[in-house]
Amino acid sequence: MKHEEVSIEDLLAKASMRKTPVRRGVLQVLAKSADPMAVPAILEKLPEHTDAVTVYRTLNSFTRKGMVHRVRGEDRTWRYAISGAKQAVPHQHPHFVCRDCGRVECIEQANISDRFVRSIPVDTGYRVEYAEMLLHGLCARCAP
Repeated sequence: MKHEEVSIEDLLAKASMRKTPVRRGVLQVLAKSADPMAVPAILEKLPEHTDAVTVYRTLNSFTRKGMVHRVRGEDRTWRYAISGAKQAVPHQHPHFVCRDCGRVECIEQANISDRFVRSIPVDTGYRVEYAEMLLHGLCARCAP
Protein backbone atom coordinates (compact mmCIF):
# COMPACT_ATOMS: atom_id res chain seq x y z
CA MET A 1 0.00 0.00 0.00
CA LYS A 2 1.45 3.33 -1.03
CA HIS A 3 0.98 6.40 1.13
CA GLU A 4 0.86 8.97 -1.67
CA GLU A 5 -2.36 10.45 -0.20
CA VAL A 6 -0.31 11.55 2.82
CA SER A 7 0.52 15.27 2.72
CA ILE A 8 4.25 15.74 3.32
CA GLU A 9 3.69 19.32 4.40
CA ASP A 10 0.98 18.28 6.87
CA LEU A 11 3.18 15.55 8.40
CA LEU A 12 6.03 17.99 8.97
CA ALA A 13 3.75 20.71 10.32
CA LYS A 14 1.97 18.29 12.68
CA ALA A 15 5.36 17.19 14.04
CA SER A 16 6.52 20.83 14.36
CA MET A 17 9.48 20.15 12.10
CA ARG A 18 11.09 22.51 9.62
CA LYS A 19 10.38 21.71 5.98
CA THR A 20 13.91 21.09 4.74
CA PRO A 21 14.66 19.58 1.31
CA VAL A 22 16.03 16.36 2.86
CA ARG A 23 13.00 15.90 5.14
CA ARG A 24 10.62 16.51 2.25
CA GLY A 25 12.60 14.20 -0.02
CA VAL A 26 12.77 11.32 2.46
CA LEU A 27 9.03 11.52 3.16
CA GLN A 28 8.25 11.67 -0.57
CA VAL A 29 10.35 8.56 -1.23
CA LEU A 30 8.70 6.67 1.63
CA ALA A 31 5.22 7.81 0.59
CA LYS A 32 5.72 6.31 -2.88
CA SER A 33 6.97 2.96 -1.58
CA ALA A 34 4.68 0.00 -1.00
CA ASP A 35 7.20 -1.62 1.37
CA PRO A 36 9.56 -0.42 4.10
CA MET A 37 12.87 0.79 2.64
CA ALA A 38 16.49 0.57 3.79
CA VAL A 39 18.60 3.74 3.79
CA PRO A 40 20.67 2.79 0.70
CA ALA A 41 17.44 2.37 -1.30
CA ILE A 42 16.15 5.71 -0.01
CA LEU A 43 19.44 7.42 -0.93
CA GLU A 44 19.21 6.04 -4.49
CA LYS A 45 15.95 7.94 -4.96
CA LEU A 46 17.22 11.24 -3.52
CA PRO A 47 19.37 13.80 -5.34
CA GLU A 48 22.98 12.67 -5.82
CA HIS A 49 24.49 15.21 -3.42
CA THR A 50 22.27 14.20 -0.46
CA ASP A 51 24.31 13.57 2.70
CA ALA A 52 23.76 10.05 4.07
CA VAL A 53 24.36 11.13 7.67
CA THR A 54 21.60 13.74 7.34
CA VAL A 55 19.24 11.06 6.00
CA TYR A 56 20.02 8.76 8.96
CA ARG A 57 19.46 11.63 11.42
CA THR A 58 16.24 12.59 9.64
CA LEU A 59 14.92 9.03 9.86
CA ASN A 60 15.82 8.85 13.56
CA SER A 61 13.94 12.11 14.17
CA PHE A 62 10.94 10.87 12.18
CA THR A 63 10.94 7.62 14.16
CA ARG A 64 11.05 9.44 17.52
CA LYS A 65 8.14 11.65 16.42
CA GLY A 66 6.09 8.65 15.24
CA MET A 67 6.01 9.83 11.62
CA VAL A 68 7.71 6.68 10.39
CA HIS A 69 8.24 3.26 11.89
CA ARG A 70 11.16 0.96 11.39
CA VAL A 71 11.56 -2.78 11.24
CA ARG A 72 14.73 -4.83 11.13
CA GLY A 73 15.07 -7.10 8.12
CA GLU A 74 16.64 -10.54 7.87
CA ASP A 75 19.97 -8.82 7.10
CA ARG A 76 19.72 -6.83 10.38
CA THR A 77 19.26 -3.58 8.44
CA TRP A 78 16.55 -1.14 9.51
CA ARG A 79 13.84 -0.46 6.95
CA TYR A 80 11.53 2.53 7.26
CA ALA A 81 7.91 3.20 6.30
CA ILE A 82 5.50 6.04 6.90
CA SER A 83 3.30 5.32 9.91
CA GLY A 84 -0.44 5.20 9.39
CA ALA A 85 -1.44 8.85 9.35
CA LYS A 86 -5.09 7.98 10.01
CA GLN A 87 -4.43 5.61 12.91
CA ALA A 88 -4.87 6.84 16.46
CA VAL A 89 -1.86 4.75 17.49
CA PRO A 90 0.46 4.39 14.50
CA HIS A 91 2.38 1.23 13.74
CA GLN A 92 0.08 -1.32 15.29
CA HIS A 93 0.48 -3.81 12.45
CA PRO A 94 2.75 -6.84 11.93
CA HIS A 95 5.50 -7.17 9.32
CA PHE A 96 6.54 -10.08 7.13
CA VAL A 97 10.25 -10.72 6.52
CA CYS A 98 11.30 -13.08 3.70
CA ARG A 99 14.22 -15.25 4.78
CA ASP A 100 15.46 -15.69 1.18
CA CYS A 101 15.27 -12.30 -0.54
CA GLY A 102 15.08 -10.17 2.62
CA ARG A 103 11.97 -8.28 1.53
CA VAL A 104 10.07 -6.65 4.39
CA GLU A 105 6.35 -5.93 4.02
CA CYS A 106 3.88 -4.10 6.23
CA ILE A 107 0.76 -6.17 6.82
CA GLU A 108 -1.49 -3.17 7.32
CA GLN A 109 -4.74 -5.12 6.99
CA ALA A 110 -3.90 -6.83 10.30
CA ASN A 111 -3.79 -5.16 13.69
CA ILE A 112 -1.87 -5.97 16.86
CA SER A 113 -4.69 -5.53 19.34
CA ASP A 114 -4.27 -3.76 22.67
CA ARG A 115 -5.94 -6.78 24.26
CA PHE A 116 -3.18 -9.05 22.93
CA VAL A 117 -0.45 -6.69 24.14
CA ARG A 118 -2.04 -6.44 27.61
CA SER A 119 -2.19 -10.25 27.80
CA ILE A 120 1.63 -10.44 27.76
CA PRO A 121 2.99 -10.31 31.31
CA VAL A 122 5.34 -7.33 31.60
CA ASP A 123 7.01 -6.52 34.90
CA THR A 124 5.64 -3.69 37.01
CA GLY A 125 7.30 -0.39 36.24
CA TYR A 126 7.55 -0.99 32.49
CA ARG A 127 5.34 0.87 30.03
CA VAL A 128 4.72 -0.68 26.62
CA GLU A 129 4.47 2.08 24.01
CA TYR A 130 3.84 -0.10 20.98
CA ALA A 131 4.10 -3.72 19.94
CA GLU A 132 6.07 -5.07 17.02
CA MET A 133 5.34 -8.42 15.47
CA LEU A 134 7.58 -10.04 12.86
CA LEU A 135 6.49 -12.99 10.76
CA HIS A 136 9.38 -14.80 9.06
CA GLY A 137 9.11 -17.14 6.08
CA LEU A 138 9.11 -17.07 2.27
CA CYS A 139 7.39 -14.36 0.26
CA ALA A 140 5.27 -15.20 -2.80
CA ARG A 141 8.26 -14.71 -5.13
CA CYS A 142 10.56 -17.03 -3.15
CA ALA A 143 8.11 -19.76 -2.08
CA PRO A 144 8.34 -22.99 -4.10
